[in-house]
Amino acid sequence: MFHREYVREKMPLIGMGTWQIRKEEILHKVIDEGLRKGYRFIDTAQVYGNEAAIGRILGYLLPQHNLKREDIWITSKLAPANAGAAAARKSIEDSLKHLQVDYIDLLLIHWPGSSLKSENPKNKILREESWKIMGEMMKEGKLKSIGVSNFEISHLEELKKVSNVVPAVNQVEYHPHFHQDDLVKYCNDNNIHFQAYSSLGSPTYREKLSKEPVIIKLAEKYGVSVPVLLLGFAYCQGISILPRTTNSEHVVCNYEVTKLSISENDISLMLALKVEHKTCWDPRVVV
Repeated sequence: MFHREYVREKMPLIGMGTWQIRKEEILHKVIDEGLRKGYRFIDTAQVYGNEAAIGRILGYLLPQHNLKREDIWITSKLAPANAGAAAARKSIEDSLKHLQVDYIDLLLIHWPGSSLKSENPKNKILREESWKIMGEMMKEGKLKSIGVSNFEISHLEELKKVSNVVPAVNQVEYHPHFHQDDLVKYCNDNNIHFQAYSSLGSPTYREKLSKEPVIIKLAEKYGVSVPVLLLGFAYCQGISILPRTTNSEHVVCNYEVTKLSISENDISLMLALKVEHKTCWDPRVVV
């Protein structure tokens, strides 16, 4: 199966984000509750420092929930420090060992840059080398699909010039106060699945985003919490989401978005908001 078809057919639209969750006890609780509720997708990354914990947890929990490896979707990401031919392969092999799996469903280049400064032209060379290695490992069956994260249109266009392998996914920040409509259109036009992170605005901006009058009004209209409405902004557009929480109750509440159906008109109301506030690292500075 071609890797973009694999994503389209196999990847759930909602996953459990694990950024900043390193305590194994907390990870165990939220993954356990998530599997019980119906989540079948876990998103991690080399820089999160929790791949090994997730591997141990899944090794224990999957049999407890009568699940097999193939029932679960796992996404991980190549760390900026591991960009380039010299480090990429070894770090991905390490990720496979940490996660205790024979394959990773989706491996993303986490960031268009590297450990070098953003303006260093070698960043372009390193991400091209990473992409080549990932393509090789996909042919070997160690990666079922490959994609990118935090890539701008310029980065995607450069990748197109050096490879005929199109990314299956571009995972970026996306919420009503930061929706890159041009990037969404580009991804849709090029059959790249657009995936959202920081749907609630990230910890530093969550409170302000949740006070947006349009968001509050629509949450009341649909009879859901503001977080679920914010998740629905992407989810109801067919954009996959990765809510992250350390609270088992929130794991359950967030899953309510799968029952939500926001009208196109109300999605348009949120897309019409003129605020543009990026809460996470900004790839627009990376050459």
